This record gives sequence, C-alpha cells and structure tokens, in this order.
Amino acid sequence: MRKRSLLIIGLIIAIVAITLVLWWLLSVRTSDFKIMDEKDKIEQAKQYGDEVVGWIRVEGTNIDMALIQGTTAQDVTNMEYQFAWTNAFPDENSNHPSYISHNIRNVSRNPIIDDDSMTRFEQLMAFIYPEFTNENQYIEFTDVTGETALYRIYAVALLEDDQSASFYDTFTDEELEEYIKKSKEESMYDMDVDVTKDDLLLTLYTCTRFYGSGSSYSFRVDARKLRDGERQTLVDVKTNDNYEPIRERMEEGVTNDNNQEA
Repeated sequence: MRKRSLLIIGLIIAIVAITLVLWWLLSVRTSDFKIMDEKDKIEQAKQYGDEVVGWIRVEGTNIDMALIQGTTAQDVTNMEYQFAWTNAFPDENSNHPSYISHNIRNVSRNPIIDDDSMTRFEQLMAFIYPEFTNENQYIEFTDVTGETALYRIYAVALLEDDQSASFYDTFTDEELEEYIKKSKEESMYDMDVDVTKDDLLLTLYTCTRFYGSGSSYSFRVDARKLRDGERQTLVDVKTNDNYEPIRERMEEGVTNDNNQEA
C-alpha cells in the first residue's frame, strides 16, 4: 500500500509538473521574425559606390536597407537607394555599432506607422507606441563580417542627443556597462530584457521634430544580440515616467484650438 501511495503521489507530481511546463510554453509570446540571407541585396547596393558594410531589417516596419560607412565625402542626402550610415569604421572588434538614417516626413505629434511609402528610418518612429513595441521587438542585423543575427530591443528613448555614439563602435567593458545603465534609465519603456557588457549591442538613431522644428531631439532604439540558445520571446512593454511628456505631447497634437486635426 505504501509503495502504491508513493507511486500515485509521484504520478500526480509528474502530471502537475508537465502541466505547468506546457502552460508556460503556451503562455509565452514569441516572434516569428526570421533571419534572411541578405548577401545579394548587399552586393546590389554596392553598385552605388558607397562602402556597404551590412544590412538591416526591423520587425513590423518597412526598414530593409543597406548599411554604409560614412566618410567626409559621403552624400547622406542621396536618394538613389535606401541606406543608413555610421560615422565609425566598423570591423570585427565592433561591439556597439550605431546607425543613423533620415526621418523626413514622420514628424507629427502622432507619428504614422502604416504608410509603406515611407523611406529611410521614418517608420522607426512606430516604436513610440507601446502597443506596437509590445508586438515588434527584433532587428535583423548583418554586420561588417557578413554575419546575420537577430537583436532584441531592450530600450526606446526620445531625448536630446547628438548621436555621438555613431562615431565610436568599440567600447570598453566599463563604457558598455555605463551605456546600458543609461539607456535603460532613459527608455520610455520598462522591458524585462537582460543586458550585460558581454552582449553585442546595436543602436539605431533618427532625427525627429516631435518637439518642434527648432529642437535637436533624436529617437533612439537600443538592442542587443540574441544569445546562443535564447528563445525568440516577446516581453511585455510597460510605459514609465519618461513616457508621460510624450503622451502629453501626443494629446496636444490631436486637436488644435479650432477643434481640427493637428
């Protein structure tokens, strides 16, 4: 009887454990954003004469473009093809590349997220909406070595920033730790993504006139490389105190004094 009781208890424990594991697997949200082979696109982009050093795609947007290394002679207004650029000189030692591209049209207090005619980094502004960020959290990045990997977003910020990080892409451990801490503090969202100095980081910048044409604000999205064996999960996105002035600005832009759409 005692053996039978122990067997029954063991079976119950096993069933409960299996049920909990299945419940967890089914309840965890995942992204279906997949890596693609970008080699042909990279070769095609080289025809324009720029120093093409990689490729980028951003989940939920039409951002799908070449990455180029900027020089003093680089014409960043060139509209022959789509690209983002860095002012650094990326190589195999780069552990925090930062890329910039234009945001020419998406400059209202309520940025547009569903206009596929937008170019460059105009649709990067979609991440100003927590609902969008809750469903789109991955970036495909092909680096200067030709490796293509997924990076998961861990911070989104709108702030006064001179984009100086784009001039420097090899950080010390202390600099990485400082940057990670600062980017999380400046983020408009709390996202439960672990980031350490041992991760490879990626930052995307675009300009914004969200606070007016005379401002020098940047919209910044920070990500880190998906770790070996790490599941492609989606974390819950929660706004924090940094989002309040953004929310207020959006509400100001809904209507003007004449009750017309702003």
